[in-house]
Amino acid sequence: MKTILKPLFTTFLAIVAISSIQAQDCQCSEAYEKAVETYEENYSLFIYKVTDENRDLYNAHKVVMREKANKTSDLSDCKKVIEQYLQFFRDGHTYILNSNSKEINEEKIEISEATYKEDFVDNNYNLNPIFGIWERGKYTVAIIPNPEESSTVRDFVGVIIDSGSPNWEPTDIKFELITNYGKPYKIKYMMGDHSIKTTTGQLVNNSTFEIDGSNWKKIWPKVSDEPTLGEIESKFNEFHLAYIDEIPYLRLPDFYSVEPSYVDSLMQAHHENIVKSDMMIVDVRGNRGGNDGTYFPVLPYVLSGPIELPASGFWLSEYNIQMVMDYKTGESNKKVEDYTREEKEDYDLMMANKGTAFFDYPEDTFTFNADTLYNGPKKIILLTDKETASSGETFVYRANQSDKVVVYGQNTAGVVDGFNGLSKDIGCFEVVFPTSYRAKDIKENPIDPYGIAPDVFVNKKVDIIPYAIEHMTQLIKNNSQ
Repeated sequence: MKTILKPLFTTFLAIVAISSIQAQDCQCSEAYEKAVETYEENYSLFIYKVTDENRDLYNAHKVVMREKANKTSDLSDCKKVIEQYLQFFRDGHTYILNSNSKEINEEKIEISEATYKEDFVDNNYNLNPIFGIWERGKYTVAIIPNPEESSTVRDFVGVIIDSGSPNWEPTDIKFELITNYGKPYKIKYMMGDHSIKTTTGQLVNNSTFEIDGSNWKKIWPKVSDEPTLGEIESKFNEFHLAYIDEIPYLRLPDFYSVEPSYVDSLMQAHHENIVKSDMMIVDVRGNRGGNDGTYFPVLPYVLSGPIELPASGFWLSEYNIQMVMDYKTGESNKKVEDYTREEKEDYDLMMANKGTAFFDYPEDTFTFNADTLYNGPKKIILLTDKETASSGETFVYRANQSDKVVVYGQNTAGVVDGFNGLSKDIGCFEVVFPTSYRAKDIKENPIDPYGIAPDVFVNKKVDIIPYAIEHMTQLIKNNSQ
């Protein structure tokens, strides 16, 4: 059975195949029951999240949410009810997607940076700090008042004026804001495919606008009390390697937006400086994960020798088995009688073990050896925070076994015990859930939901980089005596 499932643990990812369902055909009560059934049958961590000790609490929660669903008719409100049901699991890998009838925003608003700056002065936009030109990652937007000729209910609109994404161009709308006095803004945020996500956001200060946990920075007009950003701060959302007093600083903002080859070329371009350094900083704060392979080019510089990794597992529900077979055969819902002999053997073996967790290896762990290890840098400063999640956490888990590494910051997010997400169409929505297990001993040694603790805790209000450098410098000095 090892040969059946092992390849899936690195390549079997959630591919959302969403059918077209009109919102008016949806009954929240039915959607809720289908969601509950799906998670109870197919969610790999359900047997660990709901145990004999807390089953009464779960059942009471389920009834309360069912009553809410029965009273809910609006589709967006229904989604919130199911999301509240999912909060019991405290798992960032469980979530709800809209159906294929999701609204796509194709509206454009003609505006240029030059005309916006003229309007800013003429209309006294400076009286409201929400106005200005804001930037996050590849996107630059101008926040404007809702145009008078618009029939859309909204107060402000974030319009793209510059984009590094091929799917977005100037005049596209990135988000819409509705003032919710005394509370965060209500926001319709346009995702990568221009579909609408309902969320909230608020001004953290005059130069920082937080939307759904991500910060947009005001780049015009300049806020007088904000210091000029250096390379590290200005490129915080980008993959880059900079230097702080000749100390290499490697920023890894995520593990999905670039290929491993990009990271490898970055490391190779700075190889000579890295290997001769006493220390290097690797920053994965805010890294929400992606593909483990993205960070593999960094491991030769970080690891000091072999490391132990837990044997991963897979929950064999009937639906999950069918998805495995669809993947193996390359055909959706292929009939059992049409399977090849090998496919039939695989299917029968999995079905015979339905309702159990299958693990790749008989042992609890296996040894991982990097193909290459470099002596330098001598020490690694690894920076984490509560937004370091999923594959960001697997990197921390691997790196922290190295004698070179000291982790500074706060606990990671705690979203790693379940992975390999699948989706299932329940009519009104798509529900997404992990199908796999990080380790056999999740019950005894969970990482979710508390995360991986740092070696040296540093309050988020502290300027962590200079402190970590001072601390590591002293540590190296003490060890050399």
